[in-house]
Amino acid sequence: MTSNKVDAYALDVLAGRVPAGKYHRLSCARHLADRAREGTPGFPYRFDWSQAERFLKFAGLMKHYKGRQFAGRVFEPTWCQIFRLGSIFGWRHAETGLRRFTTAYNEVPRKQGKSFEEAVVSVYCTFFEGEAGAEGYCIATKEKQAKIAFEAAKKLVKSSGLGGRIKINAANLHQLKSESKLEPLGSDSDTTDGLNPHFVGVDELHAFKNRGLLDVMESATGARLNPLIFQITTAGDDPVSVCGDQHDYACKILDGVLEDDASTLSFFAFIAHADEGDDPWAESTWQKANPHWGISVNPEDMRKLAAKAQKMPSAAAEFKQKRLNMWVNATAPCLSVDGWRKGQSRMDRQAFEAMLEHESCFVGVDLASKIDLCVLSLVFPPTPGRPKLCVIQRIWTPADTLADRAHRDRAPYEVWRDQGWLIATPGTRIDHRVVREELALLRTKYDIERIGFDPWHADHLVDELVKDDGFAEESVIGVAQTYQGMSSACLRMQAEILDGAVDACGCPVTAWSGSNTVGQRDGKDNLMFAKGRSRGRIDPIIAPTIGVALWIREPAPVQSVYLTRGVRTLGE
Repeated sequence: MTSNKVDAYALDVLAGRVPAGKYHRLSCARHLADRAREGTPGFPYRFDWSQAERFLKFAGLMKHYKGRQFAGRVFEPTWCQIFRLGSIFGWRHAETGLRRFTTAYNEVPRKQGKSFEEAVVSVYCTFFEGEAGAEGYCIATKEKQAKIAFEAAKKLVKSSGLGGRIKINAANLHQLKSESKLEPLGSDSDTTDGLNPHFVGVDELHAFKNRGLLDVMESATGARLNPLIFQITTAGDDPVSVCGDQHDYACKILDGVLEDDASTLSFFAFIAHADEGDDPWAESTWQKANPHWGISVNPEDMRKLAAKAQKMPSAAAEFKQKRLNMWVNATAPCLSVDGWRKGQSRMDRQAFEAMLEHESCFVGVDLASKIDLCVLSLVFPPTPGRPKLCVIQRIWTPADTLADRAHRDRAPYEVWRDQGWLIATPGTRIDHRVVREELALLRTKYDIERIGFDPWHADHLVDELVKDDGFAEESVIGVAQTYQGMSSACLRMQAEILDGAVDACGCPVTAWSGSNTVGQRDGKDNLMFAKGRSRGRIDPIIAPTIGVALWIREPAPVQSVYLTRGVRTLGE
């Protein structure tokens, strides 16, 4: 592997020579790990420094158009910009030479030169990549806002002496030779029909209230061979938002929660930020969060802003969000990704399940939806010879809507199906008979002590398990989805995962579900895994947690299975 400036920066970050937050480091780690994968089966990409350098040389000819410090000076990309932009333009498909990354998500604090950077990228992609009839768009929720980024591109063309090659019009930039254009576009623009974008610049993604225009542009880029959606933003304050969704997706890619598929491999993710637990008033934290510390970020200005923020709660929140790039109102996942990864044995699945045969276990079932995921979990408590809590998962989903839901949930369902982690059942709905059939098979291999369900969704199935399948009434138990019913189990599951003591044989669907899981607490500090607050499906976590609830409780007095909504309940 021949070293270059992108590699060098990544190595410096990982060596601690450059202050950086968790996801800044993970972006660098991803680059170096992918460099090591070049030429291996299943990884069709290579890093071409000459392509990265081509863009960087172009960028180095551009001139700043505002600011007492920079106006009139040529652009000198910082080391962090060399890494990010060099990665975006340098990674190529090994056979076609086309860009690997079709979407680039860059999340950085204020004062990092975002507007100028987007202007450089927009002009280069639209007019200097050799794309005939290229269409470039600067987009925003309102056309008025989109014009801000567009005006930056116009000023760049003028200040850099490109007016002879690109015509500057009021409504667009136009290159006659290639018949290419760059123009602003908002959700409120007259029309978004008939678009064929080669480049889409998205400034301040956190301001987007819905995905309408973004989805239109993403779909429209499909007609181009080498498109780029370039997103650059500061952290938002609403995790349940367009930007929150992109941020979460980027984190999952960098955390390694989402395995390789076409969408994850083509998504560039970079986040510069302060970590949770960092002292927001320490200059070391400011340096970590701001790659342009001492360049476009003035230390004295930061000190003044921090002094004001420490005296005003509202200003403190804004300081953390805008200057440290922290999602101040975010609902962070409550399960440790690192702890989960540490616990996985990565055994062959057949060997893993054979190892647990004839052992005692508790079954948790989440039937929450017939149109999404249905989960059956076997939970095996630790033993003296096996210190981890082991989980065997069965996860079903309808086959006919698999592709649409994979796109909606930003999850590689098709990959997981092909790997055997996800069972696709025919049609658009899950027939719960598959759960009965699987339980009948599993009871021949494992010693099932009790079966737990959410009582609100299980009446019919429980009736069949007892009357038709021969399960004892006292072994089929409803576990109320309340603080009383689930808090102890949620706390136990959280602690076991944190300690690296839960082994699901590396099930990627469960890992993804865990990364989605958000906790909710009551006034007594009881914990619930909250489906309504989580950023994705958490059924593969809820089901084993129901199993844990049965395990950690003393057996309740035997009551009729039909006493409460057809199923005996715990925790109401």
